[in-house]
Amino acid sequence: MRLPIIKTIYFKELREVLRDKRTLYLVILMPFFLYPILFTIVGKLGAEQAKKLDTEAVTVLLNPEAEGTPIHIALQRDTTLKIKMINFDKSMLDSLESTIGIRVVNNFDTALVAKQPVGVEIYANTTKDLLDNRKKRVVGMIEIIKQQIVAQRLEEQALEPTFLEPIQITEIDLASREAIMGKIVGRFIPMILIFFIFTGIVYIAIDITAGEKERKTLQTLFIAPIKVSEIITGKFLAVFTVGIATALMNLLSLIVAFIIQVRLLGGDVEKIGFSISPAGWMWMVVLIIFTTIFIGALTLAVVLLANSYKESQSYVTPLMLLITLPAIYAFTPGVELTFATAFIPIVNIFLAMGAIFVGNIDVLLMVIVAGMALLYALLALAFASLTFGNENVITGEKINFKQLFSNRN
Repeated sequence: MRLPIIKTIYFKELREVLRDKRTLYLVILMPFFLYPILFTIVGKLGAEQAKKLDTEAVTVLLNPEAEGTPIHIALQRDTTLKIKMINFDKSMLDSLESTIGIRVVNNFDTALVAKQPVGVEIYANTTKDLLDNRKKRVVGMIEIIKQQIVAQRLEEQALEPTFLEPIQITEIDLASREAIMGKIVGRFIPMILIFFIFTGIVYIAIDITAGEKERKTLQTLFIAPIKVSEIITGKFLAVFTVGIATALMNLLSLIVAFIIQVRLLGGDVEKIGFSISPAGWMWMVVLIIFTTIFIGALTLAVVLLANSYKESQSYVTPLMLLITLPAIYAFTPGVELTFATAFIPIVNIFLAMGAIFVGNIDVLLMVIVAGMALLYALLALAFASLTFGNENVITGEKINFKQLFSNRN
């Protein structure tokens, strides 16, 4: 292959991409600003909504028999609860907004003296977040009252509080704070990264294959005294460059957005404990590069089969399934990076990235994943060379898939 020709094709495709402002905005610039803006908006809206749930007033219907009881007194201390002493039924609550009902079934004092449980019924529509929030708050108040009564009874019987807890369970999490945070973040960042690598790649891939076929410029390129391998290499490098740029912009944007979200929630970024080792970053870069090669080559080969920009859109869905379905499997509980899963395309990338975020880097498994990712990338490039080397594909004629995989023009 002649490097000057490859360089010419490569820069020609990049110039086409840079001329299209939509590509710059949607594929490169938008991802960088998208997450910080989105996380900031969602964070502020979430904080405002949480404040609203905690401060908005709710009416509490309490039956008259509960008046003067510790439950009534505890409810009165909460300024967000408006107490109404009234006998009510379920149908009444169904017709009222922002209202919950509390009924003390039997006489509170009599039941306590007789050492009988006091029945308390709480009526609330838990599909409404506000009422569900208040119901949980009321349950917490009653739980405190219950604990106070239990403590008093134990004291009367000269029993220690530990009398009711013959077995004390202490749970010790062996996972570090970094590992716990890494598991949470590692669940969605790999998915977002690979999804946007595909999004960035598919746009330019369609434009320089099916788009050029529709504009009749691709056929002209093949008439020139240029080898097919040189055309493939130049176009692939352009797709690869956009894919890598998209991945890096998304990764940087996610880190910035994460920091913003933590600070909006009043946390300290340094205390979150989320970190990736230098070796982890190295493996992350390697996996992103090989994944971009695989997705870029496969996308180029598939969308070239289309004869128009519109037709190529129908090829995008199957390609998206190749990413979505492995992601769903990788997120299945119990699925981890092992010698078996390290050989499954895309799945091994998701699991390897997740292991990096957790800090569980097995060098042997990482080498296998990287090796398999490179192998699948080379197979995708071979498939791309088959489609680019087929005259029927380039001219837009009927494609003989048997001939496509048996002969090269």
